[in-house]
Amino acid sequence: MIDYTFQRRQATRGLEQLAHLVRAQSWRQDGTPSLPPTQAAVLRMLQGVQDGLRARQIAERLGVSPASLSDSLKALETKQWIRRVPDPEDRRASFVRLTSSGSRLATQLQRPDQGMGSLVESLGEADLGALLRVTQLLVNEAQEQGLATGLRTCLGCEFFRPFASGEPDAPHVCAFLGTSFGDAELRMDCAEQEPADDAQRLGSVARFRQPTPP
Repeated sequence: MIDYTFQRRQATRGLEQLAHLVRAQSWRQDGTPSLPPTQAAVLRMLQGVQDGLRARQIAERLGVSPASLSDSLKALETKQWIRRVPDPEDRRASFVRLTSSGSRLATQLQRPDQGMGSLVESLGEADLGALLRVTQLLVNEAQEQGLATGLRTCLGCEFFRPFASGEPDAPHVCAFLGTSFGDAELRMDCAEQEPADDAQRLGSVARFRQPTPP
């Protein structure tokens, strides 16, 4: 009989080792500046978001405190990679946007062979699908525990229909695109994502968790 308590400890240890690796490397980039993980994550998050995001939104998605994020934003602003634009509807608030140089750097950071990408580059479709499936569940659990909010995953999206297509190789359906897809095409950060309400999200999670697809 498998000792799942022991296996969970091993899985936890593996995740901790990866997290330590990222922090220790601050992640080294070939041809790009060495950036702390939070700063790199902010640049990646803002890439392609034309109107920018409020600092509160960024902090919620990253699961960091506003004070911690403030230090990262100040550092990025000093390097002229981001700028703050006043919110026309709220003079007390502002949107954080990438500058031209920040956008170029964010594009470099999103190369598949950069940062953590270099660790998953050798994974095949089945392993990538397994990784994305587990990551969807872990991110959902993080949001359930209040560790982060506003993350744009398939599992938290109102358009996600797990195991709804009846196709073994492409069991899930995106109602927004009207297409079916497999685990290897699950998205962790989708620009078209619309948050599902609690009832729908819980239903999707329960269906997605089933070891044998319905």
